[in-house]
Amino acid sequence: MTHIEQATPRDLDAFLDVLSAASARLHARGIDQWPRRFAASKVLPDIEAGRAYVVRDGRPVVATTILSEVGDADFWTPAELADPAYYVSKIATVDGYTGLGSALLDWCGRQAARQGGELLRLDAWRTNPDLHAYYLARGFRHVRTVELPHRNSGALFERPARDTVTDAMRDYGLADPSPVEVTP
Repeated sequence: MTHIEQATPRDLDAFLDVLSAASARLHARGIDQWPRRFAASKVLPDIEAGRAYVVRDGRPVVATTILSEVGDADFWTPAELADPAYYVSKIATVDGYTGLGSALLDWCGRQAARQGGELLRLDAWRTNPDLHAYYLARGFRHVRTVELPHRNSGALFERPARDTVTDAMRDYGLADPSPVEVTP
């Protein structure tokens, strides 16, 4: 049975491995979305701040996400950044866990709502229409696309944060309202 827990610095390599596996799948489909391997500096601050989560199936990490109250000022306006919103990033799964990404998005939305968030937001790669369709099919709406020369992401999506348990969450053991807290 899978379960979600707060990532610790000990999880850094496994977290990066899951992102690398997802990146390899994208690159194999001709989608140059993520680097082959993220630098530790792109994840470690979120782990240390308690914003990063891992999903385990037994011992191995099979999915990752970061859930933060801090939005990217490159994309979201000052007024939007003042909204009661949470931002999801670095969401990825390993092969063989169909539906886990959707369950993890639902879990993030529930966590956001339970912490006073009204919206769950994310930014996606601008040139990945399949990913845009994936988010739209999961209840997100496209807010706008921001094109910056120094960023490849910028397709902005949001949906209401809801304190509900979905079938996908139940299927993957993510219905418990809180992640397992692990001491570093």
